[in-house]
Amino acid sequence: MLLPAIKLADSEQTVPRLYLIGTLVVVFALTLALGTFFSWQHILERRELLARLEKNVASQLETRLQAEMSSAFSYLDFTRSLSDTELRRTLVDKVDSAMQIAEAIHATESGRRPDQEVRRLIVEALRKVRFFDGRGYYFIDDLEGRFVLLPTAPQLEGRLLPDNQDDTGRYIMRGLIDAAREPAGKGFFNYRWYRPNTRGRMADKLAYVRHFAPYNWLIGSGDYTDEWDAVQQREAMHRLRTLRFGKSGYIGLLDSDGQVLLSPSEAVLERMAPGALSALQRDALAALHRKAQQGGGLLRYEWIDPQTGRQVSKLALVRIYEPWGWTVVATVLEDELRSALEEERISYEAGDGAAVADLLTKVMLALVVALAASFLFSYWSRSLFRAYYLENVAQRDALRRQALELRESEDKLAVILDSVEAYIYIKGSDYCYQYANRKVCEFFGRDAREVIGRDDGAFFDHDTAETLRANDARVLEKGEHVAVEELNVRHGEEGAHTFLSVKIPLRHEDGHIYALCGISTDITQRKTMEEEIKRLAFYDSLTGLPNRRLLIDRLQQQLTASVRGKTCGALLFIDLDNFKTLNDTLGHDKGDLLLRQVAERLVKCVRDEDTVARLGGDEFVVMLGSLEADRDTVAASARTVAEKIIACLGRPHVFDGQSRFSTPSIGITLFAGKGVAVDDLLRQADLAMYQAKAAGRNTLVFFDPEMQAAVRARAELEADLHRGLELGEFELHYQAQVDYEGRLIGAEALLRWKHPERGMVGPADFVPAAEETGLILPLGAWVLDTACAQLREWGDTLETAALTLSVNVSARQFRQPDFVEQVLAALDRSGANGRCLKIELTESLLLQDVEATILRMAQLRARGVGFSLDDFGTGYSSLAYLKRLPLDQLKIDRSFVRDLLTDPSDAAIARAIITLAESLGLSVIAEGVETLAQRDALARQGCLAYQGYYFGRPGPVAALFESRP
Repeated sequence: MLLPAIKLADSEQTVPRLYLIGTLVVVFALTLALGTFFSWQHILERRELLARLEKNVASQLETRLQAEMSSAFSYLDFTRSLSDTELRRTLVDKVDSAMQIAEAIHATESGRRPDQEVRRLIVEALRKVRFFDGRGYYFIDDLEGRFVLLPTAPQLEGRLLPDNQDDTGRYIMRGLIDAAREPAGKGFFNYRWYRPNTRGRMADKLAYVRHFAPYNWLIGSGDYTDEWDAVQQREAMHRLRTLRFGKSGYIGLLDSDGQVLLSPSEAVLERMAPGALSALQRDALAALHRKAQQGGGLLRYEWIDPQTGRQVSKLALVRIYEPWGWTVVATVLEDELRSALEEERISYEAGDGAAVADLLTKVMLALVVALAASFLFSYWSRSLFRAYYLENVAQRDALRRQALELRESEDKLAVILDSVEAYIYIKGSDYCYQYANRKVCEFFGRDAREVIGRDDGAFFDHDTAETLRANDARVLEKGEHVAVEELNVRHGEEGAHTFLSVKIPLRHEDGHIYALCGISTDITQRKTMEEEIKRLAFYDSLTGLPNRRLLIDRLQQQLTASVRGKTCGALLFIDLDNFKTLNDTLGHDKGDLLLRQVAERLVKCVRDEDTVARLGGDEFVVMLGSLEADRDTVAASARTVAEKIIACLGRPHVFDGQSRFSTPSIGITLFAGKGVAVDDLLRQADLAMYQAKAAGRNTLVFFDPEMQAAVRARAELEADLHRGLELGEFELHYQAQVDYEGRLIGAEALLRWKHPERGMVGPADFVPAAEETGLILPLGAWVLDTACAQLREWGDTLETAALTLSVNVSARQFRQPDFVEQVLAALDRSGANGRCLKIELTESLLLQDVEATILRMAQLRARGVGFSLDDFGTGYSSLAYLKRLPLDQLKIDRSFVRDLLTDPSDAAIARAIITLAESLGLSVIAEGVETLAQRDALARQGCLAYQGYYFGRPGPVAALFESRP
């Protein structure tokens, strides 16, 4: 039930009485509130005291955990230091042994053998020595930075690599050379190197080297430090397992994946798979591992007490021991903390009763004093109220006059806001318009009544409305002052308007935001002008390509990116040949049209991420970025693009039905971002372009003289190959294949190139280039025709009719779809006996597309053609494939024959190949036989066919029939 309103004019006597009653009520309420407050304060003080006690006990426990953690880390550091000492001592012993071997060989053989042979004896004596469970080996480098012995990468032996680096940028060869100059026992060097079974990853390694003065070598060895750390890690875990502190404290360990390495209280958890743990244990271990990854610190977690089987709370200090990647956990039961707290709580409650009685006495005394003061104050305030009443009547009259004046001011403000050209509006907390001036209503095409109470979704498309709401939320919800460009699209319109909007929050006196006020200015025309200015500033007006300014900016960005990504790039400077003549004869309008066509063709010749720019006149620049890290590969890619551009721009340009030709001269420079200035790169490419013009125009030239020389040499080799094939400069040499008695049973056809300037060129110098250019196909066809013709000639004589002729076939030639037809056609053209033709294949060729290989071999086998597996034992033949292939012969590689008499491993391999051939019903022949002892050793193992210098070097066919040993 509502009380009737009391008018001030009728309450001159009543209000003082009500005031007295109200004061008494307030006094009682305040007294009750004070009593409640002090009681609550007492409770809070009690809680605060217990909290301080808990914090104090917890601090003591944390200090203890910190001390135990520090002790554990100190022990781990001490244990880890032992591994480095032991590794250094062992490396010194191993390298000293290698030095003794080298010195002994040098002392014994020097003077008796050539110096080069003594060096080889030392290298081969150390090559196969292994230790450290097979990881350890000896290496030899000379002090110029050349690999002399590197058993793990023998292909690098003989290469000069003084600047090789590990994945941290440390120079390996330089560091080893510097260490070798130290006295004996001091030449240690730390670096990172590939692990034997993980070639793609490096690991920390310590090496020890000594200087071998006779040949100015350094001889050394090393091992991975983590292998020696593992031994000390086991010792450390054994020691930590015995540590205890308090009633329940111990040290635990987790590995880098969060699995338990050490759990003194529950050893069964160590190395247990996550799936075998309980959910509580997995959650606790995950929390400990996560805390360590976040920097470590204190952590509370739940655990199962192994003694009682109940769930308990534990407190742990977690840190990562960085050298080994361990998570170290010092943990203790929180029951130790609760016991101490319970003793303190009982002591405090004993004195709590007296404090409560004292509080009640103080509250009652305060109540009596407050009542007396209330009566005295009520008597005094009665006279004051009379004066206030009269003054209030006068103020009400004044307020009525002020309200009238305020209404007149609002009308004037509305007129002003509707007169300005800005868009002014107010939105409420519901994002709906509460006010919109004339410009806003005109923009929406609605009057004010249709705008007020509606949100932006009623006037703008969905994307615009969402963007406006997000900006408004920053003002209404976060209280920000927002100044932002807004791109607005109205319903039913395709074009957008750009506004510069300023939005501020409107607040009540208490600071609460109730609305926002926005002022927006249409800057659509200004933005259009800015875009046009940008286009004129950074793009060529004729071709639309980037101009010099934008090219320099992008080139600088590419230089920076090449440093981070360790990649190279290329810059192509292109100038049109004789453009001025064409421009003067056809007119500038046709010259401009030609430049636009050139620009279009250049863009089509490169990738989307590359840049084509016009510097002015007939000068263009192409920037190729993010290429490979290898400069040779980058040079080849740049050359390919340049040749594509030359071919593309060399096509005719059609003007008014007439064809005109324009060729480019191209200068190329490479860059990798290491302190290279943009202007220098442009200057280098420009200089190379002028060299291209001097070379006859319509060509390309590299700025780098060495790379240009290499590219020119490769191009010359390819051109010579084409010419040599056309002029018949290639010829076949033949190497004899004999039986145990030395009788000729056949020969191998070997391709040679009789170059008019270089002389006789071996296949290793030109076959790779022929493979890449595709010339190996016509060369291979010529070899087949020539070999078949020779077989046909032998077939005319009874003494040579049974001789076989082996022909090497490249993988690319063998995989040609018509390879079988080529061989059969060569046999048909020559009339040769197919049974005397033997095709030699390599292991790598057989492993690709095995089914197609078997089919081709079977088709040729039907004609009598035989097959020999060349270099057997050096590849990766699968016995499952080998027994399916229609082979006739296995060929023992010369690498096994060379050391047959001195290396038991090579002898065992040769014997295994002979045994395998016998089990598969295949014949066997050994190549590289150079001595009688080698032949006899092979014969004793069952190999009765041979090929090598002992029986004759490759030469003309007539040399096959000369006398042999």
